[in-house]
Amino acid sequence: MMQQQDSASRAAYSITVQELAHRIEEHGAGGIPPELRTDAHLICNTPAAIDFNSPGAQGFGVKRAGLSVPGSIMLLVSPGCCGRNTAALSGSGHYGERFAYLALDEADIVTGSHLQRIPEAVCAFVASRRERPSVVMVCLTCADALLGTDMERVCRKAEAAAGVPVRPCYMYALTRESQRPPMQAVRETIYGLLQPRKKWARQANLLGFFTPVARDSELFSLLGQAGIRKAAELARCQTYEEFASLAAANFNLVLADEAMGAALALEKRLGIPAIRLRRLYETAKITKQYQALAHILGIAPEDFTAAEVREQAEQAADAFCQQYGRETVLALGSRLNANPFELALALVRRGLAVREILAVPSAADAFYLRELARCSPSTRIYSLLEPTMLCYREDRAVTLALGADACLCHPHAKHVTWNDEEQPFGYQAVRALFERMAAAMSGDEDNDIDTADKEAAESSDELPVRESPHTVSSLPRLSLALPPFAPDTAGAAAVLYPLGGMTVIVDAGGCAGNICGFDEPRWQEDAEPSAVFSAGLRDMDAIMGRDANLVAKIREAAAELTVSFVGLVSTPVPAIIATDFRAICRMVEKETRLPAIAVRTDGTRLYDRGASAAYDALVQKFTAPIPPDAPRTGLGVLGLTPLDFSREERASLHALLGREDTPIRFFDRLDDFREAARLKELLVVSPAGLKAARRLQRQWGIPIRAELPPAFIHKAFSGVLSRLAALLQDGQQREILIVHQQILANGLRRAIRQRCPALSAGAVTVGSFFALDRALQREGDLHFRDEQDFHAYLQAHPDAIVIGDALLARAVPEPFGGTLLDLPHFALSGRKAPMHPSRTLAYAKNSISN
Repeated sequence: MMQQQDSASRAAYSITVQELAHRIEEHGAGGIPPELRTDAHLICNTPAAIDFNSPGAQGFGVKRAGLSVPGSIMLLVSPGCCGRNTAALSGSGHYGERFAYLALDEADIVTGSHLQRIPEAVCAFVASRRERPSVVMVCLTCADALLGTDMERVCRKAEAAAGVPVRPCYMYALTRESQRPPMQAVRETIYGLLQPRKKWARQANLLGFFTPVARDSELFSLLGQAGIRKAAELARCQTYEEFASLAAANFNLVLADEAMGAALALEKRLGIPAIRLRRLYETAKITKQYQALAHILGIAPEDFTAAEVREQAEQAADAFCQQYGRETVLALGSRLNANPFELALALVRRGLAVREILAVPSAADAFYLRELARCSPSTRIYSLLEPTMLCYREDRAVTLALGADACLCHPHAKHVTWNDEEQPFGYQAVRALFERMAAAMSGDEDNDIDTADKEAAESSDELPVRESPHTVSSLPRLSLALPPFAPDTAGAAAVLYPLGGMTVIVDAGGCAGNICGFDEPRWQEDAEPSAVFSAGLRDMDAIMGRDANLVAKIREAAAELTVSFVGLVSTPVPAIIATDFRAICRMVEKETRLPAIAVRTDGTRLYDRGASAAYDALVQKFTAPIPPDAPRTGLGVLGLTPLDFSREERASLHALLGREDTPIRFFDRLDDFREAARLKELLVVSPAGLKAARRLQRQWGIPIRAELPPAFIHKAFSGVLSRLAALLQDGQQREILIVHQQILANGLRRAIRQRCPALSAGAVTVGSFFALDRALQREGDLHFRDEQDFHAYLQAHPDAIVIGDALLARAVPEPFGGTLLDLPHFALSGRKAPMHPSRTLAYAKNSISN
């Protein structure tokens, strides 16, 4: 083992503004240290760092952006892992019902055979809609980037077949730092739909954001003074005709850098000139910018002012500084509606203390850094994506955090997230920001308490399924109703999370973001942080197979952290390029002196396969042999992950088993795997643990029980059992289908038979979208390969009682006279608690997750 200090004695990397400005002045962009460059190290995943999308507007990404065109729908063509976090879009304009998923398997990735099915899938998707869509966006991922797919040609073929416009959206995390990154490309795709129209001199477009500019921004009144009667925005278009009318604009005001490529394309193609405006927080700079705009528009500066609004902004800023200036010490993040370096400079120039900036600078920020170095040289800059941020300790001197990520890093400070959907701009942004800051300091700010989450945690009654809002297609692997379930990559990461190792998701960033941002609830459960990293692969890493770069990144991170092993989790990218993980593990072990394992997942399979592979790899690598006469002691519990069991269920099982007079190993510490051969018995609580348990049984003769204790089932699922008993009070025979992981469903079946002995022998069936082990399977149990199988079962059993996640209501046939009892399964829906009856039906129709 390499010599490492205790992690508590280590500090997160940071650099003062003065030092960074000096380095950039001497060396240009090359002076930015590697710790502040995302291509030079592993990408850290923490709750504050997992938002890989554009800052502001709560993380707009390619998928949500592609649906900003009114009436549009999106077909996501990818391995299942890439579409899993679509759940994050729930509740945001009913995006959840505008997606369909064409899942790729290994054969598709190797042969490209899915390309032949895309036109057929588009036609089926269009035919399923109650209203004809305005455009179909086909979203592609890194898999097609590496395959070199000519998606323009495929979309033209699909357009001819479906009779509606079909356009590609490229969700290529591999190209995040390229000259045409995904968020720039999707804007070009969207505005590329516009066709030439007669120009109207009194219309201008506001380009840049996917959510609207605040209505009380003075920008609108200033444009009115310039004779502009219509300031059009994509986010305010309600119909496709309104969107198409953007082509009539006299000019475009570009409010965000990522929209400049689209604006220049419109200028070349439609003759609409572009004018750049920046969101600034120094009122003097805002005034100069408006004066420059007046000059471009041919207006006298004195006729193009917003003196009253500027005065309001100055008053709000002065009032805050006078009342709270001395006690305010600020930390700024990057997940906010501002350039954090420009905002920091504006605040410092008003006399406020900025202690930290949690953001990655670029060469374009050199001016702000240079000015900050003059007036606040000791301000420190941190990169939330740098590996040593796992060692970050909150600076209690900070009293106010700005930005969602800064708020997460400073739980004891006052909070202003400042990443609302409505976009502040101009003097209005300055006024609103200082008013929010004053409210936070005075204690009037709501500090982002999510009342919806509290409501979701309430108990649920049964849900009569009255309608089916989605159509189920007969096309294989096309899902119109149900989103992708937790993938194998997430299952592997869930097993590795608590073991004290370094988990490296070998991806471009998106897969790790999906896992840590959605499929790992322990980040939000105040659990111990885990060293989970993305490899941060880029296109040339994949094309050239630069494994040595990855090993070097792992070595550097391991040298800074206290970790006990390295676990590599494969994703579609290394699967496509046939990465030799055995060789990489040997290289990692040589460079770090740490044991290394690889879990060969590819994102096309489900979580139980990945978790099973991870458990098995850990047993093979770490279980130490014991003498034949060594005493056996203790119970080992395999398969207890948050993808199958909620926090409350895990705690309940811990408490129940802990009462037994025997030591318990839950395989949530590396020592549990090292000492596994000494166990007296193994209890497997989900199919994910069966493969490793059977290996231990073969090698060391440890007996296995694959079940959940009846006492646990009766306690943890008492609500479901009570509601079911109430439904069966009339003595009528009903068919009951339990949809969950097999071992839990088997335990629930036994409890139902005990509670309702009048039921016939075959009345209760276990069905699962996940693995069904033959040894645990009863005659009649069902494996659902996809939503079509589930839909067909309910068509054949129209009065069944379904005990399963409320998300399944989206895939029931119409009409259906049965009942759905909500049994949340995180691996299926990403939902952690039973749903309140007032929300369940809306959830089933329009969303995927809380």
